[in-house]
Amino acid sequence: MSTKHAVVAGASGFIGRRIAERLIDAGWNVTGLARNPPQRAERMRWVAVDLADPGDSLRGLRDVTHIFYAARYDHPVEGQTEDVATNAAMLVNLVEALESGALEHVHAVHGTKYYGHQLGPVPVPLTEDSPRASGNNYYFAQEDYLRERAKTSKWTYSTSRPHAFLDEDIDHSRSIGLVLSVYAAIQRELGLPFDYPGDPGGYDTLTQFTDLRLLARAIHWMAVEPRAANQSFNVVDGDTPRWSELWPRFAAWFGLDPGAPRKSSLPQYMADKAPVWDRVVAKHGLRKTDLHTLVLWSYGDYQLRPCWDVVSSMSLARSLGFEERLDSGDVLVRQFEHYRAEKIIP
Repeated sequence: MSTKHAVVAGASGFIGRRIAERLIDAGWNVTGLARNPPQRAERMRWVAVDLADPGDSLRGLRDVTHIFYAARYDHPVEGQTEDVATNAAMLVNLVEALESGALEHVHAVHGTKYYGHQLGPVPVPLTEDSPRASGNNYYFAQEDYLRERAKTSKWTYSTSRPHAFLDEDIDHSRSIGLVLSVYAAIQRELGLPFDYPGDPGGYDTLTQFTDLRLLARAIHWMAVEPRAANQSFNVVDGDTPRWSELWPRFAAWFGLDPGAPRKSSLPQYMADKAPVWDRVVAKHGLRKTDLHTLVLWSYGDYQLRPCWDVVSSMSLARSLGFEERLDSGDVLVRQFEHYRAEKIIP
């Protein structure tokens, strides 16, 4: 029986579920935390808790050796300023409820917004020593807390900084794979080309992605590799494609003319397309979905807007033994294939 007992905060979310899967497959005991846990407990124990006000919900947890923090306070609008105080307090509440036992390591999932790439051009490649973005961000508050608390604690910490997430699950609307797939289906139904809807200046810039299963493997590695203790790590697939390289390949897969860069607002463009999507679903016998809940179109705008290079260095992780890398174009095509097999797109 495993001596590792991991608590995964946000285990029902996009990232948390992949972390939990990875640890369970590695033989760990896993407890998932969520405000509204799934009714079916698949291979793990679940605890219902609001980390902003946990009360006695965590009292029954014993012998926790690892915390993996992938929770996030609600932020329904992409680009909306997130609540720093609440996000920081949620992590503090969890750590201080569990640290008196067997706790060995705490990991917090952050992101490349740490560097402010979303605000404008930044010097690349981004390394873990690159300056923090201007302004406030809950990443900073959480990182500062972990760094200071670990100095006087028996446990160590790590944080990860992924970029645009790649995952085939469809219950999370912040998915560039879903954005591209549903956009392509609508363009095809309308007899229009697969025009790039982002800023034309960004069509030839370098970008990057993070496959969530790769992220989970990297986080597992950080938690058990002694040399990774008390550090932060960029985690990306390792390639830096241009949209101009990916776009013709994706257009061909969807059976569309690749079109041209034509800047538009995806939320505005999609505002009246629900009848078109319903027609696509009916015509092809797809699983019934709602256009405006399946995809968060403002997230598509966010991902396609930058007209500057965004590149994170993986040198630190590589130097300590994490060598995995992926081709992001291949990962996205596999997502499209999965959506088609699951009757999400035609």
